[in-house]
Amino acid sequence: MIGRIKRKVLQEIKRIRSDILVKRTQFQTKLSSGTFSFSSPPRLDCPLRCNGSGLVHLGDKVSIGYNKAPKYGNGEILLQARRVEAKINIGSGTMTSNNISIIACSEISIGMNCQIGDQVAIYDCDFHEINPDTRNDSAGEVDSVKIGNNVWLGSRVMILKGVSIGDNSVVAAGSIVTKSIPSNCLSAGSPAKVIRKI
Repeated sequence: MIGRIKRKVLQEIKRIRSDILVKRTQFQTKLSSGTFSFSSPPRLDCPLRCNGSGLVHLGDKVSIGYNKAPKYGNGEILLQARRVEAKINIGSGTMTSNNISIIACSEISIGMNCQIGDQVAIYDCDFHEINPDTRNDSAGEVDSVKIGNNVWLGSRVMILKGVSIGDNSVVAAGSIVTKSIPSNCLSAGSPAKVIRKI
C-alpha cells in the first residue's frame, strides 16, 4: 500500500515538473520569435531549449530526456529551427535520451516511434562555408534530413545534411552518417556503412 502511494506521488511530481518545463519552453520559444507546438503535451525529463525563429512540432506521446540515462549537466535538449522557414518535426511515440542537439536551417523530419540515444547530433547544414575568405558569410550548404519510422540511433550518433534513414534501421553508437541508409539495415562506422540487413 505504502509503495503504491509512493509511486503515485512520484508520478505526480514528474508530471508537474514536465508541465513546468513545457511552459518554460513555450515562453522561451516566443522570446525567439519561433513556434513550439505539439499534438499532445510531451513528457520532459530534462530541460528543452527551442530558441530558433522557425517551427518545432512534436507529435503525440513524445518523450524528451530520460532520467536514468547518461546526463551531462541538466541533460538539456536543443531543438533549434534557426531560420523563420526552418522546421523540425518529431513523430508520435518518439523517445530521446539526454543532451541531444537537432539544428535545422531547412527541415529535419523524424518519424514515429524512434529511439534516439544520448548526445546524438542531427544537422541539416554545414554552419559555415568551406572557403576561408567567406567562411563566416553563411551557413554553407543546406540539405534537409529525413529519418523514417521506428529508427534507433545509438549513443553519440551524428547525422549530417542531406541524409535519409529508412524505416526500422539502426545506427550503431558513435557513427557519423554522411550518406543515406535504406530501410531495415544495421549501419555503423565513420562514415557509417550498412553492415547487414535486419
